[in-house]
Amino acid sequence: MTEQSPYLLYKQSLDLLHSGHLLPGFRLYENRYHPQVKETIGASHDKHLAMPTWKGERLLGKTIVVQMEQGFGDIIQMARFLPMLKAWGAKEVYVLQHFSLHLLLGQMECIDHLSNDFKDPVLNAADYWIGSMSLPYFAMHSPAHVRQLFPVNLNKIVGSEGYLDAEPSGIERKIGVNWMASKGHLHYAKSIPVQEMRRLLGTDAYSLNLDGDDIFIPLPPEWKNNWYETARHLKSMRGVICPDTATAHLAGALGVKCIMLLPDDPYVCWRWKHGRWYDSVVAIKPNEWDKIPELLRRM
Repeated sequence: MTEQSPYLLYKQSLDLLHSGHLLPGFRLYENRYHPQVKETIGASHDKHLAMPTWKGERLLGKTIVVQMEQGFGDIIQMARFLPMLKAWGAKEVYVLQHFSLHLLLGQMECIDHLSNDFKDPVLNAADYWIGSMSLPYFAMHSPAHVRQLFPVNLNKIVGSEGYLDAEPSGIERKIGVNWMASKGHLHYAKSIPVQEMRRLLGTDAYSLNLDGDDIFIPLPPEWKNNWYETARHLKSMRGVICPDTATAHLAGALGVKCIMLLPDDPYVCWRWKHGRWYDSVVAIKPNEWDKIPELLRRM
């Protein structure tokens, strides 16, 4: 039997995740670190610290650093698994991430140290390292008592009801709107024409778009560099309407109602089609957009 290349195994992992086969999908997703995969897809899956990679060893009395990976939405999505490492017995959990997330994730009691510095001596003294996108696999491949606390299956994913919080900012209760997806290779496929947002919502909504507010109501600018400030505004809103982007992940993590506007296939991902990651997020395609007025009314 011919051995498959790491890139083909990586591609197979995405197919498995999309089809709802989460355990083998996340297992093969570990191939994202292979140099061939990074070269082919142009992604920067890199381990920046020297300690051993955690592969399921006992963590009792050990320290582990989690390097939060990929986009802001991915980071927020995978943060739900950080407490799992304490259930594995970790003495301390350190998190390496972008500074704008520190106040948002810093509320999680399982985190003992946050940093955005690869040279941080606290991080570099840890016993183990792991990338955050590997955490779902270990949640499914863990001792029985951990699997019960951190389920990952088609019926229930841990934290779907919300796992982050924020003090509401006190802005007037309106809908928040974003129309631009993150600037990756599917940016134009996932983003929604702003003209369509105007047609759907009129003008009486807050802008959650980083690159300009168009006709929508601007928020105080501090939110653009601080995810906790963004969370405070979302907690004051009636709900959010946006494409597949970090705004939707944050709303779901906060338990804030969100209507996510998906493009038509083959671009649909939403991490991944068959998994219910957030109870408060309703994902709809263009042929269902006529439901939006009723969904907004319910908000």
